[in-house]
Amino acid sequence: MATEQLVLPVFYNPGLVLLSVLISILGAYAAFDLIERLRDARGRARLAWLAGGATADAIGIWSMHYTAMMAFNLPMPVLYDLPMVLLSLLVGITGSAAALAVLGRSKIGWGRVILASILVGGIGISGLHYTAMGAMRFQGMHHYVPILVALSVLLAMLFSLLGLSLGFVLRGGAPRHSWRGHGSAVLRGLANPVMHYTSMAGTIFIYSAQPSDVSHAVNVTALGVAGISIVPVMLLLVVLITSAMDRTSKQRALLDELFEQGPQSVALTRVDGGIVRVNREFTRMFGYTPQEAIGRRLAELITPDVSQEEEEQYARAVAGGQSVQAEGVRQRKDGSRLEVAMLRVPVSMPGGEIEVYAIYRDITEAKRAEEALRQSAERLQTLSRRLVEIQESERRELSRELHDRIGQNLTALKINLDIVLSELPAAIKTAQGPRMHESLELIDATVRSVEEVMAELRPPMLDDHGLLAALRWIGGQFSRRAGIPITVQGPRDLARLAPEIEIALYRIVQEALTNVTKHAHANHVTISLTVQQGKLELVVADDGDGFDATAVSRRGRAGGWGLITMRERAEAIGGILTIESAPSRGTRLIVTIAS
Repeated sequence: MATEQLVLPVFYNPGLVLLSVLISILGAYAAFDLIERLRDARGRARLAWLAGGATADAIGIWSMHYTAMMAFNLPMPVLYDLPMVLLSLLVGITGSAAALAVLGRSKIGWGRVILASILVGGIGISGLHYTAMGAMRFQGMHHYVPILVALSVLLAMLFSLLGLSLGFVLRGGAPRHSWRGHGSAVLRGLANPVMHYTSMAGTIFIYSAQPSDVSHAVNVTALGVAGISIVPVMLLLVVLITSAMDRTSKQRALLDELFEQGPQSVALTRVDGGIVRVNREFTRMFGYTPQEAIGRRLAELITPDVSQEEEEQYARAVAGGQSVQAEGVRQRKDGSRLEVAMLRVPVSMPGGEIEVYAIYRDITEAKRAEEALRQSAERLQTLSRRLVEIQESERRELSRELHDRIGQNLTALKINLDIVLSELPAAIKTAQGPRMHESLELIDATVRSVEEVMAELRPPMLDDHGLLAALRWIGGQFSRRAGIPITVQGPRDLARLAPEIEIALYRIVQEALTNVTKHAHANHVTISLTVQQGKLELVVADDGDGFDATAVSRRGRAGGWGLITMRERAEAIGGILTIESAPSRGTRLIVTIAS
């Protein structure tokens, strides 16, 4: 008579399920780093990395399985046969070792990736899982749904294939820590839990009255303490430390190469100045080979006598932990000298020692070019000042000529016409009088025009009464011509300035008012002179349209010819011209001179 089988319900702890997935992914990260080391190893080191890598990869798979089994709950106690537990680890090591042997080559193609996926997914993951399932000891039995068993193995191979192909075929030379590198480790890590939980979904647990053999059984909690917690953590720490050591070695090699191939001259010294190492550019620049330089003091090697004092100052600053950046003269092995830009950087070494990076850049040619540019700028500035002086001199001469010749001649002509008009007979005076009076008025208008031209060329007010009076005069002239009110402000007790300063400031105001007339559409203009804290400041401000001064400065332009002329005049007398303006907010032109 057949008896009814009691199917046992299965429960999972969600937190432990997530922990099992995380352990598997971390194990995959470690396995991928081990594969990279295996590919670079040779001889006995290769065998050692293969054995260690296979064991580490298998422990990662093994740990994930028993972490997942800790999440698994039946309504009765479950134990595990210790020999079978160890056998499952051996199966995992075998599958991982075979996969690592396939992947541990310099070139990996699709064939190797597919074969490695079959080995790690079909033997390492699936073989370990079903061997470990055979280690279960409880009052009952279990059997599998064949289609889900097959699906679990296929999923293990598929996820392994996706991870390995992304990590070794489709990565395209991208670094391990790129998104492809991370994606490959995650997919490879998911192969284990996907296979495990698919298999468990196809596992049916049935109650049996017959007790199982538990003579060699251990509790899953003991396995968790021994292998699930300590072993994976220790494994991952060892792998991460080993990876860090490898990366440190690579970085050291890269830094050594960077030190040697650097474009600037570098000397590594102790804090007392003794040379520890020099690079190739140091040898090229100063002529000393590493054998000649190492052990000697840097100051004795390349510092001329005239620079020894400043060298000692730099050494004291660096010994105090400060970086030093300076320029100076240094000496080559053959005795020739060069100008260099220097950077001294103290670096703390293990054990509390301090070493110093001394970096030198040859700026001899740059200094020569800078000096040539400075001399050229000085010549141009001198030429500009000379041109202004000549211009003002010519204006002064022309104004004098207009006054002495044309002005006096026009005055004499008017006197003569007045005499002639007074001596004409009454009949002729009646007939020609209006025309004679019109001629006299034309002469008066011409005299006024000549006087205005003379004032424009060389304002007599400036020579006779100083800058402030000349500004009030030109302000009145501007108001009459342009119809724009103007206010001139300044201290009553303003002392006379040097003639070249007064004429330069006058011409700047003259040009500024011309710009106001042309562009500003202003309703009012203010000219102010102030003397504060040893500085003379001239400000010409209007409430007109304004312009984008920031955009003009950003484009590297000084503006139109008017602005260029005003700036050159200000610089010629040692002043600074600043323009503050914005659209619809008017313009302020400021000239500042140290008095």
